[in-house]
Amino acid sequence: MENQPLNKEEKHSLLTKKDLNQVFFRSFFENSTINYERFQSLGFLYAMQPILKKLYSNKEDYIRAAKRHLEMYNCTEYMVNPILGVTIALEEKNAALCDKKASSEEFEKSINSMKVGLMGPLAGIGDSLIWATIRPIIAAIGAGIALQGSFLGPLLFLVVFNFFHLGFRYYTLHYAYHKGTALLSNMHESNIIAKLSEGAAVLGLTVLGCLVAQWVSLSISTVLKIQGAEINIQELLDGIMPSLLPLGLTMLLVFLFNKKLTSGKLVIFIFILALVLSLLGV
Repeated sequence: MENQPLNKEEKHSLLTKKDLNQVFFRSFFENSTINYERFQSLGFLYAMQPILKKLYSNKEDYIRAAKRHLEMYNCTEYMVNPILGVTIALEEKNAALCDKKASSEEFEKSINSMKVGLMGPLAGIGDSLIWATIRPIIAAIGAGIALQGSFLGPLLFLVVFNFFHLGFRYYTLHYAYHKGTALLSNMHESNIIAKLSEGAAVLGLTVLGCLVAQWVSLSISTVLKIQGAEINIQELLDGIMPSLLPLGLTMLLVFLFNKKLTSGKLVIFIFILALVLSLLGV
């Protein structure tokens, strides 16, 4: 079963599940040759190379296909696999046209146009959903367990995150190959990119709020005495909203960061603020 053609609708199909799995393993080297001229193009070509060699028996067709994927390419490594899947489907179709002497320069250019059109939106999804949301959530859970003295914290992070992202990359490669260009129209019609980006932003802000309440420690020890009665300022603030001070400090730092203060300056600001408040006995 493993060596049967995957795309049953293509009579020309030579590709098997084994071929796609080879691309899957090679995709992890996407960033190994990154440079500031063409970014990850060499890594992308390295992942595609076994497919191109199998599809293009004519040397000139193979060289032209290889050069096609040396053009500038830049996308987060977590989202390279769906782009690879669609690209493989298009290259397979182009190889069939080449065998019939029916390939056109316009169709070959459309392969790179597809890559350019996908890499921006998918990079945004990969960075916001996986790198800036799912990964920090799992890391925060693992860090919380580690802070309690358990060695399972980092182990949990490595196992859960890699299980998710490896499964995601494997599935999206095969799914995108089978869908081919239909994937692009489905994404456009369902507006899935905008929905995923919005969902990732909401989830990220929710997690950030939880982390602020759990990890940012700030309290006021001042106790006011009014007509013989003691008023604990911290208890008063907690009655209004728990973790109000950590939230206020976080919002202040976000405001200053948006005013172009660097992370280093913010650390110095916090240090000076803590020192002044400590001297004042707050």
